[in-house]
Amino acid sequence: MSDTSNTDTVAQDIDADTGDAVGETDDDSGPAIAIYAQWAVFAILTLVALIATLQFYFSASSAIDTFVTDRYRPLFNAAFNLAVVLACGLGLSVLVRRLA
Repeated sequence: MSDTSNTDTVAQDIDADTGDAVGETDDDSGPAIAIYAQWAVFAILTLVALIATLQFYFSASSAIDTFVTDRYRPLFNAAFNLAVVLACGLGLSVLVRRLA
C-alpha cells in the first residue's frame, strides 16, 4: 500500500510540473482585452446616449411648437434651452470634480 501512495504522489508532482510548463500563458493579454472591450462598450453607449439626447431635444422643441402659442413660444424655448444648459453644466462640473 505504501508503494501506491508514493507512486501517486510522484505522479501528481510530475503532472503539476508539466501542467505549469504547458499551461503558462501571457496573463497580460486577458485583462488588456477586457479593458479594451469595456472601453468599446463605453464608447458605443456614449454614442447612443448622445443620439437619444439630440432626438429628445428636437422632440421637445417640436412639442413646444405644437402646444404653445406663437406669442409664448420664444419664452418656452428659452426656458427649455436654459434648463438643458444648466443640466450640461452640472454634469460637466461633477465629471471634472471626479477626474481631478
